[in-house]
Amino acid sequence: MNTQQLECFVRVAEKLNFTKAAEELYISTPAVTHHIKNLEEELNTTLFIRTSKMVKLTETGALFYGEAKDILQKMAMAEKKVKKLASQNLAVLRIGCSSQVEIDTLEQPLRSLKELLPDVFPQVIIQDYFSLKSLFDNGQLDILIGTKEMIAEIRDCIFKKVKMIKSYAIVSENSIFATEKNISFDKIYEQPLIALHPRFIPFQYGNKLQEFITLHAQQHFHFLCENDQSAILLAKCNYGIAVLPEIYIPAHTEGVVVLPFVEEQKAIEYGIAYHKNLKEKHLKHFIRLFSERERV
Repeated sequence: MNTQQLECFVRVAEKLNFTKAAEELYISTPAVTHHIKNLEEELNTTLFIRTSKMVKLTETGALFYGEAKDILQKMAMAEKKVKKLASQNLAVLRIGCSSQVEIDTLEQPLRSLKELLPDVFPQVIIQDYFSLKSLFDNGQLDILIGTKEMIAEIRDCIFKKVKMIKSYAIVSENSIFATEKNISFDKIYEQPLIALHPRFIPFQYGNKLQEFITLHAQQHFHFLCENDQSAILLAKCNYGIAVLPEIYIPAHTEGVVVLPFVEEQKAIEYGIAYHKNLKEKHLKHFIRLFSERERV
């Protein structure tokens, strides 16, 4: 399926006339017929009923019309957007992170960057760290925000630590642990735990908390969540105790209590990763602004 096939289909669907569609597209009627035939073969369905007196859409054709028109409109918008960016000579800043909460940490650096360099166009991508590693490694991300473990094995990469982070237990305000000042592994061993899928938190050797969670999952009921928001929601509803790194915990969350662990944790290096031989001014400014903001 290609653009010309879709354009031919949409024009014929709107005009219900192959000749008029061909005139509007500045191609021959046989060419329109050829594109429609190829499209029908690719989709393995008939899109038009055509006789010597009339042309009309099949039921499938009528359904496909909306989808085809939407695809063409999106492509046209994307083309305009790219041309506008090119004409304005805007620089693109592609930032990857693995948590919705991390977006809050981007607000001040991006606001400051906008004042310094108004022609920079930021794009923020939220994915699991496996996907982020792939995007970064393939040059599709300029900046990767996360832990040092996340960027392990990435080629030609520099990691700049901005702070050390720990993990915390998140319990419902109605939990029996809500009045505690801290919590221990022993206390929560018999409780259901809520954790993020390993795609979002790379394993850190020597991390006793991660080892505890792994052991717990082998012997007790365990929730694995696809994002930080669902993990906090389940904890808030008292389905169990969520265990999350602090980068996944919002600064203000109603209905839950955040508790530190009694046990000593192996600190996790959190920071910003970027490609070696960095030359772009807007990237250097963003790295500086993000680092300053996170150290405050």
